Amino acid sequence: MNFDSSHPRARPSAAFVRAQGREPRLIDRLEQSLSIPADSPDRVVELMIRCTIAAVELVVGVDHAGVTASLDSEPFTLAPTDERVEEFDRTQYLLGDGPCLSASRTGRSVRMSVEQLGTRWPTLGIAARNAGLEGFLAIPLFNADVPVGSLNLYSHSAVAETDRDRDLVVVIAEYLGAGLDAIATDHRLEHAANALRRGIDSRADIERAVGILMIRRNTDPQTALSELQASARHQSRDLLDVARQTIISADDQRT
Repeated sequence: MNFDSSHPRARPSAAFVRAQGREPRLIDRLEQSLSIPADSPDRVVELMIRCTIAAVELVVGVDHAGVTASLDSEPFTLAPTDERVEEFDRTQYLLGDGPCLSASRTGRSVRMSVEQLGTRWPTLGIAARNAGLEGFLAIPLFNADVPVGSLNLYSHSAVAETDRDRDLVVVIAEYLGAGLDAIATDHRLEHAANALRRGIDSRADIERAVGILMIRRNTDPQTALSELQASARHQSRDLLDVARQTIISADDQRT
């Protein structure tokens, strides 16, 4: 697993070895997508977005995914693939409990049906049924063996429990854990939480700049992002700076 060189998790896990032996081409593609340097908050957020998208695309039964970060006293959601994820997580945070928070606090995975959810947390059961959610799986994420969040998978039926799918979930969670390790150095978890919140804002600016370039160039999102990255390299500037300058330029033109 080719994590950024600052990470100590370079040795492949047993789950990764099994998954690679089972589906080598799929794991190679997954590695290419997730092996990005987690060298800034916005890149960590980008990694999380790629991980949640991969979970929906690759794990059987997963319809939505997101990440709960519980690095400080106020948990928050990163990289949701659907607004239903944010709404359900928001309900958990207001209640102060739920499968994601339980996994984040105990360091143990939580797998539940909507019936089990409703028995333990009736308010969450109602919220889940209103959103059409039937199955839940929350996998804890760690920083230096301390649980600091969870990868949350939601299903309209049930998340698969085959060896293949369990290993894929572990592999994706390991990449997420590596990203959290990168940003939560020296156990400064409160600082890491604030940095991730800023990273969310940064990603929003980058995505807005990509949208501006898509309209200007009449092109697709990946081409627009590549152009933005090329511009940053050419100017020897941070991608976020170039994105914000693009936004300012567009606002000035409209004015």
